[in-house]
Amino acid sequence: KANMVPDKWPGGVPDITRSFRASLAYRLCLAAEGRHDGMLTLRDAWEWDIAAGSLIAERAGAVVTDQLGEALRFNTPGAQAKGVLALLPPLHAEALRRLRE
Repeated sequence: KANMVPDKWPGGVPDITRSFRASLAYRLCLAAEGRHDGMLTLRDAWEWDIAAGSLIAERAGAVVTDQLGEALRFNTPGAQAKGVLALLPPLHAEALRRLRE
């Protein structure tokens, strides 16, 4: 719910159907499998919660970045990513556009 508040989307909240699952790794795998168009969280994510799932999603063709569009980095001092976007290339580009405007 907190991901879809208008103040986080200057370019407009995307028209999506939300399907919440608590596990970030599971959500990344659902996107990789094609059961969902993508996965996103705008909250900081612990590296150990997203490392394997992000690799699986990337291998399946998703673009996986933080909410700023930067590549995810692991084994960092803070051990957290600034959110996660894992979407097919056109959807990823549109999500970043809406987050940045």
